[in-house]
Amino acid sequence: MKDARKVPTEVEPGTKESAPSLTRRRIVTAAGAGLVTSGFPFLITAGKAAAQSAAGAPPDLAAARKEGPLLLWHGDQEGDVVEYIKGFTQKTGIEVVQQRLLPGAAWPKLDAEYRTGNSNVDVYMTSDAGTMDKHRKEGRLLRYDSPELAAYAPQYKSKPPGYWTTYYINIGPMMYDPRYVSEDVAPKTWMDLLDPRWKGQIGFQNAAAGTSYAMWFVLRDILPKDYWDRLAAQKPRGYSSSTQIMTDVHRGDVKIGGRVSNFQYLKSVRKNLPVKMVFPPEGAPSVTQPVGIIGTTKRPNAAKIYIDYLLSQEGQQKWNTIQGSYSARSDVNVEGLPPITSIKVLIPTPEKFEEYGSAATHAEFVKLFNRIVGL
Repeated sequence: MKDARKVPTEVEPGTKESAPSLTRRRIVTAAGAGLVTSGFPFLITAGKAAAQSAAGAPPDLAAARKEGPLLLWHGDQEGDVVEYIKGFTQKTGIEVVQQRLLPGAAWPKLDAEYRTGNSNVDVYMTSDAGTMDKHRKEGRLLRYDSPELAAYAPQYKSKPPGYWTTYYINIGPMMYDPRYVSEDVAPKTWMDLLDPRWKGQIGFQNAAAGTSYAMWFVLRDILPKDYWDRLAAQKPRGYSSSTQIMTDVHRGDVKIGGRVSNFQYLKSVRKNLPVKMVFPPEGAPSVTQPVGIIGTTKRPNAAKIYIDYLLSQEGQQKWNTIQGSYSARSDVNVEGLPPITSIKVLIPTPEKFEEYGSAATHAEFVKLFNRIVGL
């Protein structure tokens, strides 16, 4: 068997650009056989059988184009994903249908679909690495050893590799608009958010966001035990997205983005809107945003090609430039962001994934954070 084969990626006639071939290795293994998940039998569907039988084969572009549109779930900014998959389709000829689902909605939906054998999603990009790894353990992800994995450090991919990989690092500083908050009074630490001047003037994403869960998870053992009760007394506002937070920050309707995905910084800069980031000395709560192939995929060739491109240097440069975020690849840099080495990044580590992915731990967070943001 050869180590690699060339898969042509030139686009179909009539599309806007052509592309050089991409290298695909044959190192692909199945997620497993005879799977049992969460105490109930894994339902063997035609889609699962097709995915597993193809798991050991390299992706085939011609076959991928015949599989039908790839169904992608994600929790990212929808406009960014639409722009990114447009370029992917132009390059490969593979159509992608995207659906935005935050982890709080995606995981219960996926669980229900698994129970009934009706899962149709192929690839999921999420902010919840803990639950993604839990699904790996339960045999719900298809293992694919993309040739791009060598460019990623161990902390940015599953163990063993191939089930999920970090497609960007979501760092969470505070943000404010200097037109409404002067630098001398702006919060510098997480404890500064407890200043009475910020009562009712702090915005956080709600409990459905994996980034909010990660914030609580990594800071709970760093900050005082009563911190969260004192934060709740500040009556912060809950938002469904960091975009909504920043919209209110730039209007002056809320003064501080309490924990905002760092890509919002460049989005504001690109719109010529004043913005400042604060990276507290205690650390910036961050998440490794993993991508993986769902084990029941009916479009395994298209899914693997999507993974290869997203994890490639070209794909990472495009994605992180569009969004304004940090790549887990050391050979990708986005102009306008401070060096990631200058930031104390707090990320749930793989050693903590069992607790991080625990339903009981997450339920504890949801109850607490709903109280904090007044839900």
